[in-house]
Amino acid sequence: MKKIASMLTASAIALGTATTVNAAEGGISASANVGVVSDYKFRGISQTDGSPALQGGVDLDFGNGLYAGTWASQVDFAYGDDETSIEQDFYAGYAGEISSTVSYDVGYIYYAYHGSDWDEDYQEVYGSVSVSDLTLGLAYSDDYWAGTGAFYYPYAEYSFALPADMTLDLHVGANVFDDEGFLFEADSYIDYSVSVGKEFGGLSLTASLVGTDISDSECYGLDWCEPSVLAGATYTF
Repeated sequence: MKKIASMLTASAIALGTATTVNAAEGGISASANVGVVSDYKFRGISQTDGSPALQGGVDLDFGNGLYAGTWASQVDFAYGDDETSIEQDFYAGYAGEISSTVSYDVGYIYYAYHGSDWDEDYQEVYGSVSVSDLTLGLAYSDDYWAGTGAFYYPYAEYSFALPADMTLDLHVGANVFDDEGFLFEADSYIDYSVSVGKEFGGLSLTASLVGTDISDSECYGLDWCEPSVLAGATYTF
């Protein structure tokens, strides 16, 4: 998942799990990634009850703008014995350039959850436009996680180049629901992240501050939504 569009990368903070597939024009290429994060946060909310997670994925680039892939991570939603243990995402899309500074990305992603009797699977369509280092995007689900209704996710990101070949990435997103089924007493929230990263060949290291404006009472009385500092390492091959 967190590799095809910057929306999925930054908001998930699957730190460093993002994979960019670079194919020779007109040919098909594949890449894979495996990594570990101190806490898997998706759109600002912990998916692992504050614990580390192993993650990995495979991406295909068809050399003509089309791409597809799958990505998986450990998750823990603290259901007790009936708990989801794996999130697996399947995606496909098209990315292209309008000019040397303007690009776009549109696609579809299906989120599948394994290990629970709950029906948590859902789908989204997404699109983004990037102008130089600024990206604006939108994701939409007709029926979000666990059947919580229609969902909209507009977001903005900006990336800075730092000395020593490091990067600084800023992200803010608005999670908007048709009703209050996803959170207690709230039909929307804001998530944000500030991430610093550096690559060493195929190894990517990332540190991030990730948070939301969700109160503890809205977050099921848990600390999953509180701001926290996360770290991760991923190797891409």
